[in-house]
Amino acid sequence: MNTTSQMIFNITSITIAITLIVGVILGAITLFRIAHALKLRNQMLQQATKPYLLCQRNRQQLTIKNLGGVPVTIDKIASSFDLSNLEQQIIYPNQSFFFNLTETDKLSLTIDYHDDINDYQAKFTV
Repeated sequence: MNTTSQMIFNITSITIAITLIVGVILGAITLFRIAHALKLRNQMLQQATKPYLLCQRNRQQLTIKNLGGVPVTIDKIASSFDLSNLEQQIIYPNQSFFFNLTETDKLSLTIDYHDDINDYQAKFTV
């Protein structure tokens, strides 16, 4: 092999090595960007479909409503008012439960609930 061929071979080898290194770096950067975009997308979807329970009092009536986009299952309710019949009850989106109240005092509720993905706890004073 003569010197000219050797030099062309070396230059070609260096060019291919540099091209491969740049390609791997660009591929890794792209993969990290895709992973970050997917993580953000999942967070936004989770926030958009998260269940939101609302407890409010209208005069002598207690309302418990699911304002979220997914059904929830009530695991446990702690309050001075007996709401044990709601435990293990599924509340669908925009579904409400109404209870008549006889007390005029403030009522504190702690509700543990879950959807298909996460567990939640909400505290209300009505």
